[in-house]
Amino acid sequence: MYLKKQHIWLLSILSGLLMGMAWPVNGVVGLIFIAWIPLLFVRDFVKNNPQQFSRGAIVLYSYATFLVFNLYSTWWVAYSSIEGALMAFLLNSLFMALVFGMAHIIDKKLFKERAGFAVLIFFWLSYEYLHMNWELSWSWLNMGNVFSENPRMVQWYNITGALGGSAWLIAINLILFAALRKFFKFEKKIIVAAPNMVLASLVFIIPLLYSNSIYNRELDSDLPTANLMLVQPNVEPYTEAYDLTSNQLVNNMLDVVREHMDSDVELVITPESTIERSMWEHKMKRYSAIDSVIQFVNSNPQLDFLMGVSTRRVLSANEEVKAYARPFPNRDSMFYYKYNTALFIKAHQPLEFYHKAKLVPGVERLPFAAYLKPIQKFAIDLGGTTGSLGTSDEPMVFDFGEGRKVAPIICYESIYGELVGKFSTYGSGFIAVITNDAWWYESPGHKQHFSYSRLRAIENNQYVVRAANTGTTGVIDNKGNVLSKTEFYTRTAVKCTIPLNNVSTYYAVNGNYLARFSLFMVGLMFVIAFSKRLREKGINN
Repeated sequence: MYLKKQHIWLLSILSGLLMGMAWPVNGVVGLIFIAWIPLLFVRDFVKNNPQQFSRGAIVLYSYATFLVFNLYSTWWVAYSSIEGALMAFLLNSLFMALVFGMAHIIDKKLFKERAGFAVLIFFWLSYEYLHMNWELSWSWLNMGNVFSENPRMVQWYNITGALGGSAWLIAINLILFAALRKFFKFEKKIIVAAPNMVLASLVFIIPLLYSNSIYNRELDSDLPTANLMLVQPNVEPYTEAYDLTSNQLVNNMLDVVREHMDSDVELVITPESTIERSMWEHKMKRYSAIDSVIQFVNSNPQLDFLMGVSTRRVLSANEEVKAYARPFPNRDSMFYYKYNTALFIKAHQPLEFYHKAKLVPGVERLPFAAYLKPIQKFAIDLGGTTGSLGTSDEPMVFDFGEGRKVAPIICYESIYGELVGKFSTYGSGFIAVITNDAWWYESPGHKQHFSYSRLRAIENNQYVVRAANTGTTGVIDNKGNVLSKTEFYTRTAVKCTIPLNNVSTYYAVNGNYLARFSLFMVGLMFVIAFSKRLREKGINN
């Protein structure tokens, strides 16, 4: 098949459009199984006609694919920061294109005309895993997330996690591409492509059949339960959250609680940043806003409270001072950390804190702060929007009575399957996502964020509840089905009774083992390629 330059560009853009058109929440998910094929034809043509292209051509063409995909699916990021959105679009697309290009090079060098079938899968899973675990992490567009609106298709995520979905869809694209390449190569004879079509059908159908069998399994009927209230205070995040005092914010939240309160409610859950202003952890009870909540809980001793707040903690004298620690003004020897915090309040008990572990790059922490220390003070002086927050080193679960425990997941953390799974291994019976999705207004942003929680429910075989500032607040069962959800921009609360399952799934225990194996295979391929290069140099010399 001969392709002109304009055809190559069109095919590259077509792949990006198909990826975006498959994406949640309004996408046609079936398109993802063919979305990579146009780009694979581009790669194949570039590989077979090297004299027509300069080095790096495949990176350039795939960059067009992934830039279109990023823009199509996450354009709404610009609502919170145009500059941040541009950086996310440009860098994320570049990372994807470089990975695709490296897979192309290794495939060409090691496998020649033979199908290096697993090369792209290994490279892509390695990329998604590494992208989850460095300081420029933006894993919103990991390919396996595409099935979040179709949970019945991927119940096997409780074994593989969402990275299994990434491998699945790329494998099907590769098999279908091989079938089409044979079809065109052999004068459009269907018979030569038939084996690949049969293989693609099997790879597609077998996981669906297995998923359906898992879907029909019920949780034990004798599991303990919890009666919850999920609060949606509906506070505008850009101005109102700062114009109102802490007392006004808490009174607004407590008014919603009282309006929906009954004697059955055992745990109230409020959104991230219910109180935006930072409070010192060692004297939390001295803040009148927090004291109001404590008094409310003490007067309702059957009730516990999980709420999102902003806190600060003074470093002890011998504690390591990390790059994101802040010095006290005019006291260079004293430092403190600022946190995005889940605060747990239990009647007549000490307060408990969990600090958000996965931070939004640039917004909540300056990436690579240890190396960019000279500009960190400048970032903080701009309002603490970058380079500023500390984290918890380990997951934490909160016990709200009789051994029942909740996993407090703060906003952005909910897109990290392996992290959320760790909470399950600490004994949590369900997952509570506290978030402030109002930054993106009425756009696909908050809808995608809600949708991704459906995958966390499947991965852990646990109910997920969400308390969001303006929405969407709701309840998702252990199969990823949405049981209830609120309207956006609504001041309300959701009450629910859910079963608690503290038996960890295979994925929760083992995490992203597929990606770790992929990393090993990619490393092995680089070693083989390097050894081959050395042998060739030795022969030539």
